[in-house]
Amino acid sequence: MWTCPKCATKVDPSFDVCWKCGTSQEGVEDPTFVAADAAEPIVDPTYDPIAEPVPGGIPISDEVVPCYQAYSLIEAKFLADQLNEAGIPAMADARDMQDEFGTMDGNPNVYCREYDLNRARAWLVAFEERRKAEGGPKLED
Repeated sequence: MWTCPKCATKVDPSFDVCWKCGTSQEGVEDPTFVAADAAEPIVDPTYDPIAEPVPGGIPISDEVVPCYQAYSLIEAKFLADQLNEAGIPAMADARDMQDEFGTMDGNPNVYCREYDLNRARAWLVAFEERRKAEGGPKLED
């Protein structure tokens, strides 16, 4: 720990300047320093999969169709990521409607472009076969 020469605050050695006033160990003040309490909140834009495309995913102008119904959001996101890596633009639901509404018919979906549907389904079948051969858990359709 070091003590700030301006405000006498104890500062962790990993900091180059005082977290409270912006002064360095040598007593040099940073004229651009703004304390966290005085700074404006950082706006964190939320991601809306309907309003904007997934990076590297499906442009909104393309017609999308469900290609797989997953058991969980994690599985849906994993499969969408795997399809994207295989060159088949895909995206997953952002929410699990089963959790949202307590129904059994609202599992999250994985979506692809309509004209990629056959490729996506073929990839999913091949993925399932590889998974079975390796003794992993089975994907259910």
